[in-house]
Amino acid sequence: MDVPRYVTRFYGKTDFVLDVIEKQQIAFIHTSLLNDPFDLYCFFETDFGDNYSRLIQHVKEHHPANVGWFRTHVTALSWIKTVKELKAHLEKVRRTTFVLSTSAVSPSLHPKNNLYMWGHYGNGHRGVAIEFDTVALENAVLAQHAAVNGKPFDEGGVWAQMEYARSFSPIVAEDIYDFMKQEKDVMEGRVTERRATRLDRYYNRMSIVKSDVWRSENEWRLMWRSDETADTIYKSPITQDCIAAIYLGLSLPQDAENQIVSSARSGFPKAKIMKASKRHGDLALDFRQV
Repeated sequence: MDVPRYVTRFYGKTDFVLDVIEKQQIAFIHTSLLNDPFDLYCFFETDFGDNYSRLIQHVKEHHPANVGWFRTHVTALSWIKTVKELKAHLEKVRRTTFVLSTSAVSPSLHPKNNLYMWGHYGNGHRGVAIEFDTVALENAVLAQHAAVNGKPFDEGGVWAQMEYARSFSPIVAEDIYDFMKQEKDVMEGRVTERRATRLDRYYNRMSIVKSDVWRSENEWRLMWRSDETADTIYKSPITQDCIAAIYLGLSLPQDAENQIVSSARSGFPKAKIMKASKRHGDLALDFRQV
């Protein structure tokens, strides 16, 4: 799907907001700080218990003519080694991943109107929501990547839309067979271009799938990977055009509001600053420009 032009992130503490607007930087949070133990979903699970004998039995039952070459390409020892390597890889992914979680802005749904988001992430409406321009933010992050790594980012888009599901089915034996069959065909020249197998799609979904209890957050995520820091937060500089609007919570203390407004007008002069108020006679919010 197309990346939304604007996304919003809630900040529950004044210090976190000031860190963004005074120092002109965003914070990527390590996965160990996320409030969902299944995020990222880095679990290697199969419907055959990782058992080599059961994997071979599946091939015998469903592809009897191909048992010979499958045993040759996937031996008992190579399978044990593969499982260990895959689990180690997934552990490394979890250990080296930092994320910036945001909620998408759409014409019919704006996170600033979401009372749940204000209550949960906005510290009971005492916090602030910052609306980012996704194009400008992506450019800033890509510039930081190039500066740190000495080369441009060449792995496609940097924004990921989270997928919400009730379950995440384990890898089935047929997925392993299908993947190995294609690799054999590539090695023997029968296939010149690899297609995305179900196993590929499984691993691609791992970093973007979440329980559907989070669906209302409509999350879009930026990710940063680093194995060179032991810190749980990675800071990345942003430019003045990265922030489109700042929404002040209904119960934000006045002294904090004054400080944030002053800093925002200095650091992000083009950003709109809006203050929340209770809508008369309704369980909803209105916003007026400060």
